[in-house]
Amino acid sequence: MNNIKTIAIIGGGFCGTMTLIQLIKQSESAVNLVLINKIDNSPRGIAYSTYNSKHVLNVPAAKMSAFPDEPDHFINWIKSKPDYKDFIDDELPDTFLPRNIYGHYLDEIYNSVINNLPEFINLKIIIDEAIDVNVSENGAEIILKNSEPLFADKIVLALGNFIPDNPKILDNSFFNSDKYFQNPWQKESVLNLERDGSVLIIGTGLTMVDNVISLTDNGFNGKIYAVSTNGYFPLSHKKRKPYTDIIEELHPPYEISKLFSIFRRHIKHVLSKGITGEAVVDAVRPKTQEIWLSLSLNDKIRFMSHIRHLWGVARHRLPKNIYFQMQDLISKGRLEIIGGRLKELKEISGMVYVVIKERKNQELREFIVNRVINCTGPMTDISRIDLPLISNLYKKGLITHDEMKLGINALPDGTVIQKDNSVSPFLFTIGSLLKGILWESTAVPELRVQAKALAGELISHTDLRSKLKQ
Repeated sequence: MNNIKTIAIIGGGFCGTMTLIQLIKQSESAVNLVLINKIDNSPRGIAYSTYNSKHVLNVPAAKMSAFPDEPDHFINWIKSKPDYKDFIDDELPDTFLPRNIYGHYLDEIYNSVINNLPEFINLKIIIDEAIDVNVSENGAEIILKNSEPLFADKIVLALGNFIPDNPKILDNSFFNSDKYFQNPWQKESVLNLERDGSVLIIGTGLTMVDNVISLTDNGFNGKIYAVSTNGYFPLSHKKRKPYTDIIEELHPPYEISKLFSIFRRHIKHVLSKGITGEAVVDAVRPKTQEIWLSLSLNDKIRFMSHIRHLWGVARHRLPKNIYFQMQDLISKGRLEIIGGRLKELKEISGMVYVVIKERKNQELREFIVNRVINCTGPMTDISRIDLPLISNLYKKGLITHDEMKLGINALPDGTVIQKDNSVSPFLFTIGSLLKGILWESTAVPELRVQAKALAGELISHTDLRSKLKQ
């Protein structure tokens, strides 16, 4: 058995699970596979373990197959289930289904694969926290919190998203308050509120919308304030014909000023035809990884400083029914979107005193709420993430952040680049930790491709260290 390769995957969400499944599907010879997950929620992870059945996918069903070479896999699975007959009509491909349903889909794939393993595959599932990795010339030793160390020839870091960073305010002691919820994905963030109280949500994106849905579902009838620097609110998905004219003009060398000029011209063109500008964003999406990989660091910085928020609004949209639900709350004064900078949060007599400098008039606005929920998006700077595994790997130089501090520095195929700029012979990553390298690295259409490609790389006998010489 010592000559049989051991591949360990740390993280059991979509990326970790689909990498495991692809390894099983692609392996033709003996291999030891290990899946390590801190809690027993494989394969759903955070995204598809949602506590609210009204939290829906942000990608239509037709694009949510778990397998890149079987585009109708999810659609056909839905059609095969009598419990979901209400969704089966001509609109199914464009429907944004509940995330819990997608979780059931992943459960079935996962259970089917691991219950029908080929005899030459040895699979071990470990429910424990990986806290460190020790490396030598022969491989790597994974240190677990509550179990014996584990040897692996290759390790995949499929860690998903981290909880949001605390915002910058005058006095950080507020973050110790029980009125503050840093993790917006936990059910506790929306429970045990006074029915007619008030809530501040920091962030105005899709996670904010999920929390608003959950608050109202729990009978909360009070005021919800949502603040972000620009006060942008997600747009609605609209059914329309694909627009592809812009693709003809997108070719190397890519420069942000030239790209912005082309993009703005096509936006103006589609608007003149009665087509919304998001059609141009959708057209560009298949080339975004190629473009991002080619941009200079200066151009990436300019994008992040001046365009990122606008891109995010157009790129990450809401299903139409959810959009109208939010607009109804806004029109009734129950949800208020504020553009501005959060200046102060202070607990006073069991309430939270809030100070915001409004963007529109630069004036300070003060009000009182019962609770604050952080929906600013996942923390990405791994040098500041307070988790044992990330901290220890970073301190040892086994991982480092990419140049934009959006994740782990790596090659586009997921091979980790160490602090000394050498390619790791043992470590790989996938998913959101590759955002700084690929930009588009968070949605199923990209992640399923990554999982399949990474599995193929892992089971090959290529000496990855030779990549430095290529």
